[in-house]
Amino acid sequence: MLVKKLLAAGAVAGSLLAAGLATAAPASAAPAYDCTSGQVCLYYNSAAYGYGAVYVQTGPVSDYAGKTFHAGRNGSSGAGVSVKNHAASVDSWVNSTFTVYYNSGYDCSVACQSFTPFATGDLNASVKNNNASGKW
Repeated sequence: MLVKKLLAAGAVAGSLLAAGLATAAPASAAPAYDCTSGQVCLYYNSAAYGYGAVYVQTGPVSDYAGKTFHAGRNGSSGAGVSVKNHAASVDSWVNSTFTVYYNSGYDCSVACQSFTPFATGDLNASVKNNNASGKW
C-alpha cells in the first residue's frame, strides 16, 4: 500500500518498479483513492462496509463541526453528514503521524488514535463516531 501511495503521489519513479506493480493484484480492502499526496481522507464507513462518503483533509482541523462528507470513489453512503462524530476510517497520504481526537482542539484527555505515515485503517472503538479534531 505504501509503495502504491508513493507511486501515485509521484514520489517513486522508474519503469521497472511501475512494471512490477502493474502485474501485482490490488489489495481487496484498500479504498479507491480520493486523496493525493499531502492529504488525509476520513471515511463515513469502515473498510468492512466499503468506506462510503469521504472528507478530504488538507491540514489540521481543530473542530470538525461544519465539515461534511461528500460522495467519492467509494460511494455516497454518508454524503451530507457532519464529519464530527461520524468518521469510521482513515486513509493517510502524509509523511507524518496523523492523530484523530475524541475532543475538539486536539485534546487527547479522553481518547485519541494515531496512524503512522501513509497508513489506512479503521478507527478504534474509542474514537469511531466520536471524532472531533485531527492533525498531523
